[in-house]
Amino acid sequence: MLIQAIDSYLEARPPDDRAKNCFHPSSLHKTAEELHRLYHQGDNSEPFEPRIKRVFDNGHKVHSRLLFYLAEAGILKDEDVLVHDADLEIHGHIDGLIELGGQQGILEIKSINASGFDFLMGPKPEHLYQLNAYMHCLKIPRGALLYECKNSQKLKEFYVGPDEAILEDIIRKIRTVQQWNREGGITA
Repeated sequence: MLIQAIDSYLEARPPDDRAKNCFHPSSLHKTAEELHRLYHQGDNSEPFEPRIKRVFDNGHKVHSRLLFYLAEAGILKDEDVLVHDADLEIHGHIDGLIELGGQQGILEIKSINASGFDFLMGPKPEHLYQLNAYMHCLKIPRGALLYECKNSQKLKEFYVGPDEAILEDIIRKIRTVQQWNREGGITA
């Protein structure tokens, strides 16, 4: 009865209201064709089953907890900061703005299961795309990815600077989609 009640609630809960007709940094690792579809349909256009909604909710709670720790430690300067670039039509929010050693940086927090965490030797490529978009839009040339293992709460941190190859790929794909939008659809 409890599981049924939880699942019924989650099935009835409306999806998060995420903007359409823009590019979300968390999707910029995808192909231009995928970005075109997401631009018009949004990334909440398909319903998620209750288990997936619980996974997302768990990730949000991980963020809240780790941001609280960093705020109490005096490192977190701001959280859930709006990121917007009108020319590139990028819209999103960074998890946090941090200061370490007198330098400002962008913080992204990710939760990951043990099988992924144990073999994580550097940032996941899709997270580098996201962080590079944020660094470009906010003109902050440094960022940190903080990963927490869902199974053990172990942490790993990676510090990164701008990657020109990633940024060029992001801009190329965005410009391609913008051209398709002006021309009325995907063209070869």
